[in-house]
Order: sequence, then C-alpha cells, then structure tokens
Amino acid sequence: MSQPEPMLAPNNKSKLTFMKINAFAAGSFTVALLFGIANTYFTYFITDVALVPAAVMGSAFLVTRLIDIGWTPLLAGLMQNSRSKLGKYRSWIIYTMPIVFVFVVLCFTKISGPPVLMAILYGLFYLFGFGLLDKPGGAQKALMVRMASDTRERMLLTSRAVQFENIGRILFSALTLPLIGLIGGGNEAKGFFWVALIYAALAVVGYYITAWSGKEYDVYEAEEIKAKETLTVKQMFEVVVKNPPLLVSMLIEAIRYVAFMVFVSTMAYYFKYVINDINSLTNVLIITSIVCLGGSLVAPAISNKIGKKATCVLAMALYAAGLLLPRFFAVGSIPFFTFCLSLAYIGQALQHCVGVVLFSDSADYYESKTGVSAHGFVMSMYILPVEVAIAFSVPVVGWFLAAIGYDPNQIPTAAQLVGIQNLVLLIPGLMFIGAVILALLHPLSEKRLAKVQMDLQEMHARTAAQAAE
Repeated sequence: MSQPEPMLAPNNKSKLTFMKINAFAAGSFTVALLFGIANTYFTYFITDVALVPAAVMGSAFLVTRLIDIGWTPLLAGLMQNSRSKLGKYRSWIIYTMPIVFVFVVLCFTKISGPPVLMAILYGLFYLFGFGLLDKPGGAQKALMVRMASDTRERMLLTSRAVQFENIGRILFSALTLPLIGLIGGGNEAKGFFWVALIYAALAVVGYYITAWSGKEYDVYEAEEIKAKETLTVKQMFEVVVKNPPLLVSMLIEAIRYVAFMVFVSTMAYYFKYVINDINSLTNVLIITSIVCLGGSLVAPAISNKIGKKATCVLAMALYAAGLLLPRFFAVGSIPFFTFCLSLAYIGQALQHCVGVVLFSDSADYYESKTGVSAHGFVMSMYILPVEVAIAFSVPVVGWFLAAIGYDPNQIPTAAQLVGIQNLVLLIPGLMFIGAVILALLHPLSEKRLAKVQMDLQEMHARTAAQAAE
C-alpha cells in the first residue's frame, strides 16, 4: 500500500510540524547562553581575570567592532549569492559554528603578554567568535523565510525562537555564576574557560538542530534559480536605499538597540547609586526575563489582532514608558522600577517577534516592486543595527560619564546622581520616543502588505505559467 502524501502548505511547502518549529528555535535557546556570557562577563574577564588595562582594551575593541560592522554587508551578500549542496543558508550554520566554538573558547582563555598584544589578540578572538556568531543567526532568520508558507508561519517560527531565547536567558542568569564557582573552585580563569566551552558546545548542537529543521526546505538550487537570486553589489545597495519599509525597519532597530544597550550597560550604576542596592539587580533581571518570556508567548496573538505595524508602535511605546516613568516617579523604588522594567521587557518581547517579520515583509515588498528576490540578503542585514549598537553604545556611555565628572572612587554629588538617572533612563527613553514616531511612519500597513502578497502571488503564478510553456 502506498504511503499518503504529506500535507502541503498553500505554496507547496511541507507543512511545519511541532517538532520542526521547536527544532528551528533550538539554536536560539543555546546561543542565548553564549551571548549572555559575552554581554555580561567578557569585559570583566578581560580586565579583572586576564588583567588587560581597560583603556587599551576599549581602543582595541572599538576597532574590531567597526570591522565587524564593515564585513556584515559583505557576508550578507555572500549568503545571498551562495550555493551549497548543504543548503543556501544551512551551510552557513554548519560551516561557521565550529569556527565560532574555537574562538569563543579562546575568548575566555587566560593568556599573558604585553598589554597591547593581549588586547589585539582578545579583540581578534572576539571578532571571529562572538562577531561571527551573528552570521548563523542571520542564516536562521533567512531560513525562516524558506520554511514558512505565509506571514503567520513566519511569526510562529520567530516567536518560538524568541521564547526559547528567553528561556535560555533565564537559565543563564540562574546558572552561570554558580557554575563558574563550582567548576573553578576559586580559580576564576578556570571557571570561565570551562563554562564558555560548555556553552559554546551547546550552541553548536543547538544551531545544528536548527539546520536540521530546515533541511527539506533549504535545498540545493538549480543554476537557473541561483541566477535568479544572485545579486550584484549595485542591486544589494538598491535593495536597501530603494526599499522604504526596510530603511524604516533598520532605523527602528538601530535606535532600539543603541537605546537598550545604553540602558543595560549602565543599569548597575542606577542600582548602586540611586537604589543603593546593587545586589537586587540579579533578582530584578530574573523577574523581568520571565516577564519577557510571557510577552513572547502572547506576541503572535497581539500581532494577529492589531497588525505588525501597530505591534511595533506598541512595543516602542512600552520601551519608552518603562524607562521614562521611573525617571520621574517613585525614584529609587525597587518594586516600581521592576514594574516599569517589566513593561520595557514586554516591549522587547513584542519587537523581537515582530521586527524580524517586518524585515521579511520588506523583502517581499521589494520583490513585488522589482521581481528581485533578496530575502537572504535582507534577513542577514538584520544584525547590522545590533552591531552598530554594540560599537557605539560603549563610547556614548564613556563620553557621558566623563562629561558629568563621574569618578568611581568618589561618592557622586547630587548633580552627578541626576546625570546618572538621565544616562540610564532619560536619554534611552527619549530615543524610544523617536522610535515610536518612526514606527508610526512605517510604510507597511496590514492593508498595504495584503496588496504586496497578492501582487507576489500573481507574479509567481505568471512565472510558473511561463516556465510550463
């Protein structure tokens, strides 16, 4: 007896199963551990464990991060034009993750030597470890477009990835320091090395599971398909500058990430000098990470109800409210700050889910206008605003602290306390107000997006009819 044919989605893609959806998100879960140790402890490891002078480290890392920004469009173009029997996007995950593993471990390996040489080496380790780690993330987002049959499935895949990422963050917050202490036995260098190795190995396994989930969708392309999706440098430039929805989305993400990274990187100052209880920061972060997970669970329903553009507006407004309210009301209150930060983290969950889908929608928009499919390039460019934020948030914080005369060895004056509150809350909050305005101006309303999808269906139908003749 012949086996029944698999149920197909409307565009003839095999229907997504529960297992495939969760497998797609596996990389997001494990990479959250890896990014967590990078964002939270790498600077500390370099200055306090490896003993590299902070000033030397800052200069070296600014250079490497600018290099990372520069090669992102190049690698996005290579991903768009690549062709591999392992899959157009899966191959980037499969080939890149072993390299990431080696260099992430080197990032948390204590070395000795002249400070400048050490700073250069750690900068290179970071560039080829955590800098390169963004690229499998971009491939995962591009793979999402191939796996999903429609915008609803794109939201489903993206929201599940965000949910898994938030679970990973919660586990990171609860487990990392105890693991470092347990494995290191009082030797921080040993503890960081082995925890980084464990997290890096888990990230490889997680992303390989993600690659497996897209195996039947990301197939080896025929030459004519490859030629259709290959872009010249000029076309890549036009994909960005002649694509208003993509430009607005990139600006929103750039503002969002810069503002949030300024906030996150200075939150410790707020707890130390304004709340006067830095130890409570850990509990607040665990609570807000759990809230963020809850937000990611309801994000698809909210987006389906009010639309992606309105969800983006809501997300930016929640960010703004979460930072501006504690600046002017109940200053120094941990319960009120936790409540407000929870609002911001709900906004983060909503935007994490809807922002990626808006990028894919902008690729649909461009294809409907030009006939050029650039989804791989567009989705790979999603990480560019993140890298811009990483590169410039640290200098902005340093300049502002210098401007208010901050001295870690002195108790801040009243004026400096106001300056710290403005740096941590007011400046990022105002940036989010700007992001709200941009979100309101986003060109892709649900009505216009429906027209885009209809135009694409007609275009693909004509192409299929011509090929059949």
